[in-house]
Parts: sequence; structure tokens; C-alpha cells
Amino acid sequence: MATLTPNPAQVAEVDQIIQEGNRLQQRLGELSGALHQVAAQLEGGVPPSTGMAASIIEISKAYETWHQKAQQALGGQAVEAVLPRVMEALHNHKRQLEESSLRQKALNVLEQVSSLAYRGSEEFMPLSTVQFDALGMLRSVKDNPVLDVTTKALVEGHHPFNALLRLITDKAMSNEEWQATYQSIGQQFGTDLAVALARGFIYLPEA
Repeated sequence: MATLTPNPAQVAEVDQIIQEGNRLQQRLGELSGALHQVAAQLEGGVPPSTGMAASIIEISKAYETWHQKAQQALGGQAVEAVLPRVMEALHNHKRQLEESSLRQKALNVLEQVSSLAYRGSEEFMPLSTVQFDALGMLRSVKDNPVLDVTTKALVEGHHPFNALLRLITDKAMSNEEWQATYQSIGQQFGTDLAVALARGFIYLPEA
């Protein structure tokens, strides 16, 4: 599955364009009401003011500029120059960017688990088993077009893999937190792996 490259700046940019679109939508609504009044005046023989014409030109130019910015943010995607359609495309694009960012966070956890090393000359099967599962999950997260329960758990830090990494990297845990994390790892992955982690036999190599 092709994925977007997550970029927080892109999300912020799209969100700003959406906010500008909301303001334009409000201005167009106000202009619509004013034009109804102008139409009634024209029927009565009263010409519109020069200010009304200037307002129409101003909003038209503002919309053209906004539409160009929106198309750039959408990667050149051709969208009909109708404000509701463009806004819908922007909201969809923002959602995709946010989901891509969350997916990457889950992948980062799985990649860290997959890169764990064992201080020993022989293969440590409890770790190899966990890493085999992590690699399978990594492929699944990449291929799944939706964020499933497992992916969300990894992102939110509730997955057993998060606890495993926390026992290695989080030196600020209290004794109670450390003990609870150690016990949960033992229950999920077995005592052998939990003991190896606790004794520092498993580590995360420096990038």
C-alpha cells in the first residue's frame, strides 16, 4: 500500500488552508445575502454601489489565490473549483496525513523491537520469537489501509511491545512501575525474556 510521508508541517499547512476556506465560505454567504438585496434594488431601479462591485472582485481574487494554495497542498490533485468540493478534498487529505503520521509511530515501535540485540554468542529464542512476530506485524501495519486496534495500541503505548521497550529505555520509572512492567512482560512473553531484559542482556543498539 502506498503511504504518504508523514510531515507535521504539512498537516499544519492543510489545517490553515481549511481555516481560510471556512472564512471564505462565511464571506461568500454574507455576499450572497447582499446580492439578494442588490437584486431587489435593481428591480426597483436602484443601481448597485461601487463598493459592492469592489467586494465581488476582492472575494473573487481571494478565492482564486486560496484555490491555488489548496491545489498545491493537495499535490496538484485536480479538484473542481467549487468551495465545498475543495474543502472536502482538504479534509480527506488532512485525515490521510494524520493517519500516516500515526502509522509511522507504530512502525517506529515495531522497528525498534526488531532491532533489539542480545548480549550473547548464541541465538536467544525468546527474543527471536518476539522479533519474528514484530516483523510480521510491521508488514501488516504497512499493508493495512486502516488503523486497526493493534496499530492504535502501539501508538498510544498500550501494546506489550511498548512495555518491552519501556523496560529497556525508561530509566525514570518508579520501583512500582518497573515491577508492574516486568510482571506484564513475563506474563505476555515469558519469564526468560523478562529476566534477560531485567539483567540488561537485551539492549537497543545506538542508531
